[in-house]
Amino acid sequence: MNKKKIILRIFPVCTILVLFTVKGCKIADLRTDSIDAKSAKKEQKAIDLLDKVIENQGLAALAQAKTYSLNATDDWKGILALMNPLPKNNELMVLRYRPMSFDGQFNYLEGRDKTIYGTQSFKSYEIKENGEVTFKNKEKITFSIAAIQYFLELPLRLKEAPILKYAGTRDFEGKTYDLVFATWDKLEPHKEHDQYLLYISQNTGYLSFVNYTIRGMYIPMPKYIYGSLRLANMQTSTSGITFPGTLYVQLNNLKKEKRSAHTIFIDNLKLNSFPLENLYPDKNLEYKGDSKN
Repeated sequence: MNKKKIILRIFPVCTILVLFTVKGCKIADLRTDSIDAKSAKKEQKAIDLLDKVIENQGLAALAQAKTYSLNATDDWKGILALMNPLPKNNELMVLRYRPMSFDGQFNYLEGRDKTIYGTQSFKSYEIKENGEVTFKNKEKITFSIAAIQYFLELPLRLKEAPILKYAGTRDFEGKTYDLVFATWDKLEPHKEHDQYLLYISQNTGYLSFVNYTIRGMYIPMPKYIYGSLRLANMQTSTSGITFPGTLYVQLNNLKKEKRSAHTIFIDNLKLNSFPLENLYPDKNLEYKGDSKN
C-alpha cells in the first residue's frame, strides 16, 4: 500500500478520535443514585437477578459445555467501518469458543480466505489452510474475539465480579428494567477495570440492554467514552439456550437501532460442536481461564 493510501485510511480514524477527545477527559462512570456504597460488595438482590437471567435464558448449559460455536456477521456502517478490527466487514464467519475463558477463534465461511484467526491466553495467532500456525501480536483480533464472547456470556461472567450491586430500576422505551451494576477492585470509576450496568426486563427476565465502559481497546479511546448494547431478536437454540440474534453496539448512551456503530448478527449456536484441543495450537501456553492477568 502506498503512502497516500495509508494517509487516506488513517485520516478519518484520527478525525473520529479528535472529535471524541475535544469533549473532555472525564472518566466514564456508570453508577446510579440507587447504589448503596455502604452495603455488601456483592448484594444478594443483584446475585438473584443474575441467577434469574441465567435460568430464564438457559445459560447454565452454555457454562457447562466444553465448547460452543456460532455463525455471525459484523456489519460496520459509514466512516466507523474504518475502526473495524476484523479483516473483513459484514461477511459470514463461524466463531468457536471455550466457555468462561478468553480462548476462541473464527474463520470466514465464504470466499478464498481460509485462514483461522484465534487467540489463546491473550496471544493471537493465525492458522493457514495448510495447517501452518503463526503467533502474531494483533491486539484488535484478540479484542474482537473476546468481546463477542463476553457479550454472550455477560450474566455468567458478571455474577463472578467481586463488586455486584442492585442499581434500582429504570424506565426505557415504555418498559421497566431492574439494574445490576458490576465492577472490580473498587466501586468508584478507575482506569484499570471496567464498569457494567445491566438492564434486566421485568417482563421477560432476559438481559435486554447493557452500558459498559471501555478502559482498554485496540485503539486509544478517551476515558469518558463508554458503550451501550441492545440485545434483540432473541432466539432459542436446540440445546435450550436463549440468546440475542442481533447485537446493536453503540457509543455512549442507548440509541435507536439505526444509530448503532456496528451490528452483530448471530445464529446457529451449537454446544460441543468441535474438539476443545482445536483452540490450543500452542500446548505450552498456560491456560488463563477467565483471568485477564
